[in-house]
This record gives sequence, C-alpha cells and structure tokens, in this order.
Amino acid sequence: MANYRKRYSKMTGKWTPVAAVGKTLSTRKIAERIEKESTVSIADIMAVLYSLPHVLRDEMANGNAVKLDGVGSFALTVQCHKTGVDRAEDVDPYSQITNVKVQFRPEKASVQVAGMKKMQTSLVANDITWVELQEKKGTKNAGGTTPSGGDDTPTPTPTPDPGGDEG
Repeated sequence: MANYRKRYSKMTGKWTPVAAVGKTLSTRKIAERIEKESTVSIADIMAVLYSLPHVLRDEMANGNAVKLDGVGSFALTVQCHKTGVDRAEDVDPYSQITNVKVQFRPEKASVQVAGMKKMQTSLVANDITWVELQEKKGTKNAGGTTPSGGDDTPTPTPTPDPGGDEG
C-alpha cells in the first residue's frame, strides 16, 4: 500500500492528496527481500548493492550514463553561473560549473489504460492501493496543513477507492 497525506493549498483554497513516505527501507532489508525472490545469497546481494554506487559514480565521472534495466538511467547534469561567456573558446568548466548533480530518469513502459496505450514509469505499479498516513499529534504535514491529530506514530488508515475494484 502506498501512503498519502491531505494537503491544503493557500493559493487555490483546495485540498489534494500528496504521496507520503511511511518508512525508509535499509539496504539490508532490500537485500533480504531480493534473497527471498532469487537463488542468490544475502551476502552476494549485499556485496552487489554496496558496489553499485561506486560503479555508478565512476562511470558517470567517465562521461557515461548508466541504465539499469527495469529501473532507469543515471547521468550527470551541471549548474553554471547565471552569466555565460561571450565566446565559445572562453568556456571553462572549472570556473563556470557551480554544482554537479545526478539526474535519474525512470524507465518507461507502454501500458493499457482504459483501452488506450500510455507511457508510464516501470517503477510505478498499476494497482496501487492508497492509505492515508496520519500525522503525529502536534506536527504539520506536507504543505503546512493543520495537524490531523492521533497518537505518537504515523498509522496508515485505509481509504476506500471510490469506484475502484477490490482485489
């Protein structure tokens, strides 16, 4: 189940749902899940997962994008000073680039929605069940809405899908 919170927009005066994170899974938890779905040992999975960021970093530093099938692509992007230079021969990355970031582009796949083909990221399930994530008492949720109250832990509250099918 995916979580959402209710957010109030002061600009529009309307309420909308926004995606909310219930908890963050560790590398170990992901490795345990992969172990259950494969024939690979948890030690081997952990070794691969710990090596992945180093390989991504090195390949991007060498000017390559990295595509992980079923996940997406990673590539470097840069931010530069707002003012450029007048001549191409004066371009200097060492003095003009102010920030380097990693851009992630999720892989997209063609899916059928209401009889029509649509491109959707492969990381988004077609059958998401949404539950409202309750806020801790006295806190503000995304967008600065009024606290919803409750006990000391966020608790997903099932919200029926209006017009969706069960199952």
